[in-house]
Amino acid sequence: MEIAKVDLRGLDPSSPGWRAACAAVTASMVAHGCVIVAHDAISPELRRAVFDRAMPELFAFPVETKQQNVSTDTALKGYISKVPGADFESFNVNKVDEDRSFHDFSNIFWPQGNPEFSNTVGALAKKVIELEDMVEKMTLEGLGVREENSAAHLHSLTHILRLSHYGVPEDAKMGVTLPVHTDPTLVTAIVQHEVEGLEVQTKDGSWITIPPEADTITCMAGDLLTLMTNGRVAASVHRVKTLSNRERYAILCASWVKNSVAVSVMDDFVDHENPPKYNPVKTDEYLEYRYTGEGLKSSQPLEDYCGVQK
Repeated sequence: MEIAKVDLRGLDPSSPGWRAACAAVTASMVAHGCVIVAHDAISPELRRAVFDRAMPELFAFPVETKQQNVSTDTALKGYISKVPGADFESFNVNKVDEDRSFHDFSNIFWPQGNPEFSNTVGALAKKVIELEDMVEKMTLEGLGVREENSAAHLHSLTHILRLSHYGVPEDAKMGVTLPVHTDPTLVTAIVQHEVEGLEVQTKDGSWITIPPEADTITCMAGDLLTLMTNGRVAASVHRVKTLSNRERYAILCASWVKNSVAVSVMDDFVDHENPPKYNPVKTDEYLEYRYTGEGLKSSQPLEDYCGVQK
């Protein structure tokens, strides 16, 4: 089984192929909790500048320097390493919608400034955010959400970026560098580079490998999209498994609702036969729960935290 690619090159809401693409994106999100989209947003030159130069330079810094990446949002982590059961480390760039975010981040490592780093990574992030927001808009449209409700939701979003490095798997036979999980996000867009790793679990329990093709990104539904759609889109269950036993880099861009806005089931998914399945939550409070002992131990964190029938 494979997940079909949806070609978004040259598309916008006025394009003749928009409605068909919306239907394909929505069908994949409902069936798999994710969709692979083909695009031409990231040029080969930009990809090489980020993955072949900027990221290896960043991850070469000593741990003491890396630990200075501390998130200004207490619900988010800054630099992460030594995840239980994983050889994985990543940096967080918060509020990447703001122009200065990458300059402030790069100044941690290059106090004298590094415009090349901040400009190249920032340029890639901008392209990924545009694609991610398009997928979110298409999914809501495909599910029948009214235009004014979709627009209000998209206006409430903020984004973070994670620059991630996965080491060689400790257990070469298993190849797992990040264990099975869902994301506590609305949508996470993932840019893989050259080395395989991302795998998605289907509803029958089997696994699909997402190939690291240069002209694609993968958009994964997170817990908060499940909440917002009243369970219509289940969060993607996924892992990182690299059977070729090579280190790999990836970039993850996550969308959230701003902390001042409660995430609740959209009116479009509620009627007499479909009452809300989840209580409203604040993004920062749910994130904090997900990263506590109780949340980490839960096999169904969204239901345990805010499910109406819990």
